[in-house]
Amino acid sequence: MVKHDYWAMPETKSVLRLTVWLIVILWAALLTVMVLVPVTRLWLVVIGLGSTLASSWVVLRWAVKFSQRFDLALRQLDLTKAGTSNYAIDRNDEGLFSDLNNRLYQYARQMQAERTAVKRDRDQLSVAITDIAHQLRTPLAANNNLLEMMTAANWEVTRQELLAQHTRQAELVEQLILLAKVDTHTLSQTRQDVSVAALGKEALKPPLKPLLRMVADKQLTIDWQVSPDLMLHVNPALVKEALVNVLKNAVEHTAFGGQIQIIGIADPIRVRLKIINTGSPIAEADMPHLFERFFRGQYATANNVGIGLAIAAGITRENDGHLSAENTAEGVQFTFEFFR
Repeated sequence: MVKHDYWAMPETKSVLRLTVWLIVILWAALLTVMVLVPVTRLWLVVIGLGSTLASSWVVLRWAVKFSQRFDLALRQLDLTKAGTSNYAIDRNDEGLFSDLNNRLYQYARQMQAERTAVKRDRDQLSVAITDIAHQLRTPLAANNNLLEMMTAANWEVTRQELLAQHTRQAELVEQLILLAKVDTHTLSQTRQDVSVAALGKEALKPPLKPLLRMVADKQLTIDWQVSPDLMLHVNPALVKEALVNVLKNAVEHTAFGGQIQIIGIADPIRVRLKIINTGSPIAEADMPHLFERFFRGQYATANNVGIGLAIAAGITRENDGHLSAENTAEGVQFTFEFFR
C-alpha cells in the first residue's frame, strides 16, 4: 500500500493553519490583557501555554486518528481488490469514517459476489464446451461407421439410419446450446402473459412427431385438467421447451396403456402445473441428482443423454419458478411452480 504524507495534504494543512491562527489570536488577546493589566501576566502566560499545548494535542490527536482511519479505508480497498476484505465492527463508531467503511464493505461484498459469479460462469462454460464435444463425438463416430459399412446392397437402410442419426444430432446440438445458455444465465428475459393451456397445447403440436409417435405407440392417455383462464407471465418459447422436456420424460417412463395427467392449480401466490404419469417410481438414490446435467438415472433409456430435466429446471428458475419431482402411489409427479 502506498504511504501518504498526511501533514502535506490540503485537508490537514487547512486544520493546521486554523489552529495556528487560533493560537496567534489567543496570544494577541493575552498580550493585550497583559499590557492593560500587568498584575495578571503570570496567570495569563500559564493560560496561554496551557491553551497552546491543549490545542496542539487535540490537533495532533485528530491528525493521527484521521491518518489511521484513512489508512484503514485504503487497506479495505486493497483487500477488496485482492478479494479478501472483511468487516471490522470496531470501526463502526457512527462517524463519517464509519459510514465510509460501511459503504466500502457493501462495495467489497458486491465485488466478491460478482467475481464469484464470473468465475462460476467461466467454469460452467468450460465444462459445457467439454460436454458438448463429448456428446457429439459418439453420434459422429456412429455416422462414420455407417458410412464405412455402406454398400450398394444396404444403401437405402443405411441412408434411413443416417437421416435418423442426423435428426438426433440436430436435436442434441439445440439442447446442448440451450443447456449452455441455462448454465451461463444468458437465456432471453423477454416475458409476456400466456395461457397455461395454450402452452400445453403448443408442447404437443404435430411438429413434435417423435413424442406424439411414442404416445400413439404406447397407447397412452393424456388427461388435460387445465383451465383456459390460468395465466403465466413467462417467456413462452422457453417454458414450452421445459414442458416438452418433462412431458418427454413422462412419456418415456409411462408403461404401455398408461396415463399422463396435466393438472393446473392457481392460488394468490403461485401457479402450479403438475405432470403425473403412471409407471415405475424414480429410484430414491436418483432423486437428489434428477436435475443435474448429464445425469442418467437407473431407468434411463438408451438415447437419453441426461440434459432434458436439467434444462427444464434451469428454464423454470430463470422464469422465477421451481421444478420438483416426487414419487406417487401410481408413478411419478413433476410440479412446475411459477410465482405470481
